[in-house]
Amino acid sequence: MRDLFHAEWIKIAGNRWVAGCLVWIFPLLAIGFVVVVAIILSLSSSARHGFRNDTPAQWTEQAIGVWNIPNNPVGRLILLGFTAVVFAGEYQWNTWKNIVPRNRRVMLIVIKFVALGAFVVLAFLLMSILWTMGYGLLTQIAGATYGPRVTDKVLSSFAGDYTLAASLAFTSTIIAAGYAALASLFTRSILGGVLVGFAATFIENLSILGLVIVGYFLNIPRIVHLYRLTPGYNLANVASWINDHHAANMKVDVSNKISYVFSDSLTFSVIVLAAWIVGLIALTAFLFRRQDITS
Repeated sequence: MRDLFHAEWIKIAGNRWVAGCLVWIFPLLAIGFVVVVAIILSLSSSARHGFRNDTPAQWTEQAIGVWNIPNNPVGRLILLGFTAVVFAGEYQWNTWKNIVPRNRRVMLIVIKFVALGAFVVLAFLLMSILWTMGYGLLTQIAGATYGPRVTDKVLSSFAGDYTLAASLAFTSTIIAAGYAALASLFTRSILGGVLVGFAATFIENLSILGLVIVGYFLNIPRIVHLYRLTPGYNLANVASWINDHHAANMKVDVSNKISYVFSDSLTFSVIVLAAWIVGLIALTAFLFRRQDITS
């Protein structure tokens, strides 16, 4: 298992341009932003004054806030493009034909999912560290405060929220990889995997409009509750619990007289996301076992 993980990691990292443009670009952007703002603050007293008058910066919020990037719709599309290249590339570069006969297919698929998730988490962990330290440098230049003071209580609360945020990024990556993997199984091309994966993500995010229309015209308004089972909604809900410590509270109007407010618990969203992960990996593994790789 360790050898398989190492081999997958090397293959993922070996796509230097793809990994650089779609994953490692985020830590680089963090560095670039800090450098540019540091220069501006060093040269402009008005910029330093404005920086100090902004909401007092919290290093805990800065560190955790980075993890919102892979969980929002745009971040999910970027990750989907990356995962599509990783999965579909196996077909386009004919690497499956050399690897599959010597290994169990289910284990190959599971390890690829895990390696992908770990790769993305590592990139955003690096970005989180660089951004938090860089923002601290900016506060020093501007003469602003950068709390909270480090105590056992602060560290304990931060560790829990930070772990949950990183886990959510891993989950988002696995779901994106699931879409890309299923698309790649059928299209066997990078472009096809990207396009089908993007389409699936857009349909998921816009499904609430379709449910509202169906609920209105068929007089079954409660059908909109199916949206609560989508990954996008639950990723946003978990992110809201992490950042704001309450549910996302999404209001859906079916008609002038009928509306619903989705306000689900953290446990509910975690269970739904876990079901999506297990389902996507299981379905991918099942189809991959039955597929003729040599054709």
